[in-house]
Amino acid sequence: MTLGLRSPDYVVLVVADLDRALRFYTDVLGLPLGHRSGSYAQLATGTTRLAFYERLAMAATLGQALHAPDLDAPGFELGFKVANVDAAFAALVARGAPAVTPPTDRPWGQRTAYVRDPDGHLIELAEDRGRPPHTSEETAAGGGG
Repeated sequence: MTLGLRSPDYVVLVVADLDRALRFYTDVLGLPLGHRSGSYAQLATGTTRLAFYERLAMAATLGQALHAPDLDAPGFELGFKVANVDAAFAALVARGAPAVTPPTDRPWGQRTAYVRDPDGHLIELAEDRGRPPHTSEETAAGGGG
C-alpha cells in the first residue's frame, strides 16, 4: 500500500504559552496570523503552514505528560531564506530575539545566523551566496558539478 505522502501540510510547534509564541512569531518575525482557536493557532505561511499548540493541550490530546525540551539538545530548526542575513539578524535581535550564532559564512555557499524563539526552538536565517568554488582536491577527484 502506498501512503501517498508528498510534502508536509503543516508543522506544529509545541509551546508553553501560546500568547507569548504568537507575539514572537507575529510581532518579532512579522509572520501573519492565519487563525486561532483556543490552545491552537496557525500562521498564514503558504503551502506548509506553521502552527502552535500549547504543551498542556497537546499532553491532553496524546493522553500523556509532556516535558519541555532541553535547550542544549534541539531536535530541529526552522529555516527562513532572507536577502540579507546580517540585516535580518540585527533586526530580529533588536526586536528581542535571543541571539544564538551571529552571521557566519558557510562552506556550502550560504551565510547563516541563528536566533531562538521563547520556547528555545532554533530559527535559522539563511542567505544564499552562490555555490562555493571547488578546491583543487575536489577538481582533481572529479567532485562537484
